[in-house]
Amino acid sequence: MITNEQWELIDKKYGKLLTTICTKISGDVAIANFDDNLQDLRMAAMEAVAGFARKEDQAFDDFWGTVGFNKYMKTCLWNLKNKKGARISKRYNINKNTVDVTEYSDILLAADSDTSSVSCDSLFDEVTSKLSDEQVKVINIVTDHPEYIKPSGRLNITSLSKELGCCSAKTRKLLSQIKNTIKLDI
Repeated sequence: MITNEQWELIDKKYGKLLTTICTKISGDVAIANFDDNLQDLRMAAMEAVAGFARKEDQAFDDFWGTVGFNKYMKTCLWNLKNKKGARISKRYNINKNTVDVTEYSDILLAADSDTSSVSCDSLFDEVTSKLSDEQVKVINIVTDHPEYIKPSGRLNITSLSKELGCCSAKTRKLLSQIKNTIKLDI
């Protein structure tokens, strides 16, 4: 745990670096806005101090200002930036073309809008007319079992293969055919 005085020293020395790194983390604002990034980096800085103290078995005053600590702190901060950037990149396809619910809440939750007539049946009929019976079966299974979709957005091939009663190679081939036919990124 660091004291207020120690944090003031850290903020004075690394504050501009924290701000610079925050501006470099870009992509999806819902996942990584500037304030959240700054907070995460500040937490990483505090953890870096504690980690360096354990690693070197020294008190803060003993290692503050040393070249080794300076390198360690910068490495920790830039590694956090890279880790957040990788997470944004990994989720990009899931989050692209989405809107902020809070920003457009008046449109999305309009009292006079009637969504009862909105149906995906025509879209589904159009898509399934291009697919084979096995491919439609894959889509139906995934629709019936949303738990087959991993948090990353990828499909659980093993579970899907068991449900289809075939090997994972055939399941991958069916998914590839579906992807190519309806131009999806699954």
